[in-house]
Amino acid sequence: MTNDPGTLGPDPDDLAAEVRRRLHAAVADVRPSSDALDRLRVAVPARRRQRRVATLGAAGLVAALLVGTPVLRTAVDGGGDSKSNVGGIQSSSSPVNVTEPLPGPSEGMSAGIPGGAGQSHPPTRGGTPTNGSGASTAPTSGQSAGTGQSAPPASSAPPSETAPPAKPTPACLTTDLSGEDARLGPVGADGLAYGVLQVRSNARKDCQVTGPGVVSVGSPPGNPIVQVTVHQHTAGDGAAGLPLLPESTGTVITLRPGQAYEFQFAWQPQVPAADGRCAPDAPKAPVPALGYALVANDFNVAKVALTPTCGGTVFRTDIYRTGDYPRAR
Repeated sequence: MTNDPGTLGPDPDDLAAEVRRRLHAAVADVRPSSDALDRLRVAVPARRRQRRVATLGAAGLVAALLVGTPVLRTAVDGGGDSKSNVGGIQSSSSPVNVTEPLPGPSEGMSAGIPGGAGQSHPPTRGGTPTNGSGASTAPTSGQSAGTGQSAPPASSAPPSETAPPAKPTPACLTTDLSGEDARLGPVGADGLAYGVLQVRSNARKDCQVTGPGVVSVGSPPGNPIVQVTVHQHTAGDGAAGLPLLPESTGTVITLRPGQAYEFQFAWQPQVPAADGRCAPDAPKAPVPALGYALVANDFNVAKVALTPTCGGTVFRTDIYRTGDYPRAR
């Protein structure tokens, strides 16, 4: 190295040249081994495989975290004694049974649907292989796989389920019913005329009729009001031709679409004078009508015309299904 006049040290260019020379001299004897190329051919693909495995492992871990988090949350929120139906995860309060059988016909499932008789089941979560006929080749119950030793029996008790309560049958509305048969016979020697009023359901679904309903008698518009009283038929009231129903009969009747119910009555009119008048200075006696409604002050479901009268009395039975009792004649 030479010293540049006017400086206190060696020339930087000469110093760099000297460093390169010494480095070259230090590695002048370095030579690759005879099998270096073969080792590179093996090592490079191996390192690439390691990088791919590491990359796929990281991606799989991220996917497992994304999928497993909501599944674990569902299993935890299901309660300590319940089983999650997502991902096959069970709560920590009971041991995990990877070979638990599917429900059979005795557990509420019928043949031809999952769990029914004669249907093969998919492999269990343990990866149990099946033979050519579809039968499982897993070890029988009571033996652990690969060891032949007895294993504790798996619990197959299904979780307790409570059936939802049945919905109550709705009450029949006036629009669900229509008068089917309304008739009144002639007045007999005893002064009574017997009649029947039948009601049929035209609803699309089942409905219930509760109570006997309301029977009233009214004059046509523009006619004088007649005084008519309505009595529930009882033994010894004079309407011996009416059937005597038990007290509980007709309290609640459930009607399917098209079914009918009815009640019978006896009409005892107050006969007008020979000229058809109730009083010398009064108009002719009106012809009132007997009407049946579900509740008071409601529209009549059905009506039947009575005979001319100045007043009278009606004896009626409770409601019953058509055909349960013979009709009075």
